[in-house]
Amino acid sequence: MPQVRIQVLCGPPSAHPRRMGWSTGAIGRDEWYAWRLIGTNNHELGRSALSFRSYRAALAAFAEVQAGHDRLVQLPVPERPTGRWGWRLELDGAAVAVSGRWYRRDKLSLLGAAKFVALCAAAEPADGVVALQDRAAR
Repeated sequence: MPQVRIQVLCGPPSAHPRRMGWSTGAIGRDEWYAWRLIGTNNHELGRSALSFRSYRAALAAFAEVQAGHDRLVQLPVPERPTGRWGWRLELDGAAVAVSGRWYRRDKLSLLGAAKFVALCAAAEPADGVVALQDRAAR
């Protein structure tokens, strides 16, 4: 039976993290890593708000989110040009997770955030790493 899981992605410098929805905190000459929470239907429920320099750092960051899931603060995030809504979760004042999709209403975005919070406690790491394509190699 499928389970909720954490999937770690690895991106080359040419696949800029901002374009992929992650901050540029770990961008440099080396690859970067990020995590995302995948539901039992294989849909993304949310993703890390930051990118990281290593696989272990990405998993450690999610472990902090799991450990503090009862202290996560949900914030709606408007996309002003389209009127759509996303969400951001903060732990002790720092952004730790963001929505992986946009919603038509702010209430729906916060329901998505609540689902993420409810399911993250039981998530386990998926096997392996998803390697993103090198855009410079095309």
